[in-house]
Amino acid sequence: MTFRVLAAIGVTAATTAACADLSTGPRDTEDLVARFGLEPMPAMVFPVDNQPDPRRIELGKLLFFDPIQSAGFDVACSTCHLPDFGFADGRDLPIGPSGVGLGPDRELTRDDMVPEGRHSPTIINVGFNRFGEAVTADGFMFWDGRKRRLENLTTLPQTEFSEMRGDAYPVEETTDTVLTRLRAIPEYEALFREAFPENAAAVDRGERTSAVDSLAWAQSIAQFIRSVTSTDSRYDRFVAGDNEALTEQEKRGLVLFNSERGDCYECHSGPMFSDFDFHVTGAKQLGPGFQLTPHEDLGRWNLTRLEQDKYKFRTPSLRNVAETAPYMHSGGYATLRDVLEFKNRGGGDHPLVSRERIELEPRELTSEEMDDIIAFLRALSDPPDVEVPTRVPSGLDVPR
Repeated sequence: MTFRVLAAIGVTAATTAACADLSTGPRDTEDLVARFGLEPMPAMVFPVDNQPDPRRIELGKLLFFDPIQSAGFDVACSTCHLPDFGFADGRDLPIGPSGVGLGPDRELTRDDMVPEGRHSPTIINVGFNRFGEAVTADGFMFWDGRKRRLENLTTLPQTEFSEMRGDAYPVEETTDTVLTRLRAIPEYEALFREAFPENAAAVDRGERTSAVDSLAWAQSIAQFIRSVTSTDSRYDRFVAGDNEALTEQEKRGLVLFNSERGDCYECHSGPMFSDFDFHVTGAKQLGPGFQLTPHEDLGRWNLTRLEQDKYKFRTPSLRNVAETAPYMHSGGYATLRDVLEFKNRGGGDHPLVSRERIELEPRELTSEEMDDIIAFLRALSDPPDVEVPTRVPSGLDVPR
């Protein structure tokens, strides 16, 4: 790998040379932090027009857990982002409209409905997503990066056939339908007035009829999602100077993760354990994919239409990764061990992706070394303490 590429991910040539020598030697906090340039989590960056506000966060939480946003009143944002599954859903491919049950037990009840085409990623820490080298409010979202900034994401699932809309109404009617529902509930109207006083003032002046609008709707859900953070794992405490925060096995895993032998740091770099770039790994495609065609999820290409972007997907963060199985964009790998074995053989499980395009090289990690890396990855867990509402203003059942 060239120095230019290493520099782009924050790894110097000197650090890389040191990595090769770390199978033995000191593994205390000061040594490992210095040798690998381990960094604490950065500060989150907020949009200028949507600064943190506890009223908006609380409103966004209620909306997040309220099925009123779905066409059939049967899917909430939380249906596919459950706290008990690391704010993912424990399934390979999520099930939206017509589904019954939650998590791995959720099933479709209609033959004409399909699961979503991609695995449901966690929402934890997405407020730290990057675009380029810095944390920004405009970080990449989704597996293919087709949206940037949370406010541009939060009201999109409601329009998607297999996520929240189904076939109850045309996609162009989604926003007006949901806003009409929210405006009809006095409690939501009052909450929007409190969270967006400028909207309330406009209503009081007779310039509008409701404090509920599409921007406030998107901003409130985005505020709640940004509040779902995880920054105090045992790994974080180790980086902060607590040498006892990690076990010896976890320290061995940290060393392997950051060494040329393990070769995980190339893509899973920095405090979020992601370069937020797009790569071809040749991961298997279980379900219909984004095109609803078997094995033909072309990833980043759907946005750019560039040949080199076919089958590229965004590198996920590894924070709380032990809580969010299964893995990869199609949920095709049930355990962390499955993912490491996939990486160890150099990727390439997809029948339509040529070996020349795969950006993974075979490794020679032993079973014990993979166990050490997995132990380290488990030390990245710090599940957010989010209290699920016991009720929502619509009166519908809260997915829990």
